[in-house]
Amino acid sequence: MIPAQAELHKRVDGYLREAFGELVKEAPDGTAFFVPLGHIGVRVEVEAVGAQDALVECYAWIGQDLAVDEALGSFLAHRNAGLRFGALCVDGEGAVIFRHALFPESAIKTVLARLVEVMADTADTIDQELRERFARSR
Repeated sequence: MIPAQAELHKRVDGYLREAFGELVKEAPDGTAFFVPLGHIGVRVEVEAVGAQDALVECYAWIGQDLAVDEALGSFLAHRNAGLRFGALCVDGEGAVIFRHALFPESAIKTVLARLVEVMADTADTIDQELRERFARSR
């Protein structure tokens, strides 16, 4: 980890544990955290940006086990347009992800805690929408 990333990681660790206590799980390699709120939960990572900066990235895998096809992709694009924060995307392995990033200056305890809570709720809602719309046709 670069110094900015290590410092932000330490801050995020403290903020998450203050906000969510023993719910917070740390990845075995120590690079990420998981907060199991709602049905899906939220993964929180501190990523290096270039050689001297870092950011906090929160994300949730949604619509697991659904095949990404043209109809699902169209739904995600239209649903994405209505989001006030976060973004829906499909990664290189075909997983649907709901994600949002914070600059270090915005990563204060109250903002991070609220973001994790709202992301967990939103991920659950969108996951349910995906399952209702696309799981039946599989």
